[in-house]
Amino acid sequence: MAQSTSKSSSSASSVGGAAEVRLGGFVFETGARLAFEIVHEGDVDCFKSKVVVERLRLVGADGVPVFEEKYAPGVPAETWIGKVHLVDPSGAPLPMAEYEVVIATSVGSFVAEVEVAATSGLYGLGRYSAAASVCGYTLRVYRLISELDAGASLTLRVGDRLMIELEGNATTGYAWANTIEIEYAVLREAQDVEYRSASPLIGAPGVFLFRYTAVDVGPQMLRFAYQRAWESVDPLKVVLFTVNVS
Repeated sequence: MAQSTSKSSSSASSVGGAAEVRLGGFVFETGARLAFEIVHEGDVDCFKSKVVVERLRLVGADGVPVFEEKYAPGVPAETWIGKVHLVDPSGAPLPMAEYEVVIATSVGSFVAEVEVAATSGLYGLGRYSAAASVCGYTLRVYRLISELDAGASLTLRVGDRLMIELEGNATTGYAWANTIEIEYAVLREAQDVEYRSASPLIGAPGVFLFRYTAVDVGPQMLRFAYQRAWESVDPLKVVLFTVNVS
């Protein structure tokens, strides 16, 4: 069985006006789905124009692209969420190996070094901690799950980020909410739930996004209910996930 060896690392540089932010040490189980955001933090912003995402690429250790998505026109970084499924073009899980996710933008590149490992390889790796930014812009990497993963059990390390994407329609009055409150939770909400409409058209459906950071070791169950807050009836839908933080 392959043994995971990734360690947290980070670097940020700017050469010839082009920035590069590189984060290493991400380890995910085979077949996992990932999400990416470029986030601006703080008051410093030395770029003269808005950062625009132009391309997302998953590259193998041999330099051959496994997946590529181009954005024409580019997407403003402030609204962009990129997604990568760790499978080959046929849908089979990628081999356990090291890969790079390269996000090309109008100001340079953001790179995440990702190792694909067996679930058992995630235990005992220790805490993940790596951060780097250029002009206040940094890359966030998430393990992504959705309603398709209902009932699933997944493994994270302390420091890993989790994004949960649930489809719904806020214009109907329905909303997704995590109904289990735990005083000493191993997952901490990174920000308030966000709703993104799929279209500017009135009444269009969208997705509810929940973001968490793993802060302690242990198991935690997440129970999301889709309901109207003012109605005393059973939820329209309920989904459960179990997260084990090592």
